[in-house]
Amino acid sequence: MGRLTSTLSYFLDRMARWVVVVLMALVVSNVIMRFMGRPIQGTIEFVEVLTAMVIGLSLAHCAAQDGHIAVTFLLEKLSAKIQAFIDVIVGSVVFLFLSLIVWRLCIYANTVRITGQVSLTTKTSYYPFIFVIAFGFLVYCLVVLTGLIDSVRKVVRR
Repeated sequence: MGRLTSTLSYFLDRMARWVVVVLMALVVSNVIMRFMGRPIQGTIEFVEVLTAMVIGLSLAHCAAQDGHIAVTFLLEKLSAKIQAFIDVIVGSVVFLFLSLIVWRLCIYANTVRITGQVSLTTKTSYYPFIFVIAFGFLVYCLVVLTGLIDSVRKVVRR
């Protein structure tokens, strides 16, 4: 499972990088076109959606690389078994929270799809982007689950 989550998170991170390139190209193109008197319609909407996609797609890889901030200066003074036990508790809470986020994002995306909500300027449907973000959070959830399983193994071994 660790290899699968690592591969998926790496792939999503690469997708997020390409979305950043598209985002930069869009903003630069809009600035150039604005000087010519013909700005790109809906740039703000696309920037908002693409930025949300970058965040949703890149979180899993950040977690897989242990790139998130962790305040551990108090935990370092405790024994290894207590540290692992606390990791299990924190990992369980994070896993449940992320599972809830994925579930609610899927419900929200489906609601947006059913109601036909679109952006105001370009009339672009939002739901595909929301589903992509939900998938990014699902992979993030799987990365946390992998870490949780490792923490449980540490507690059981000691």
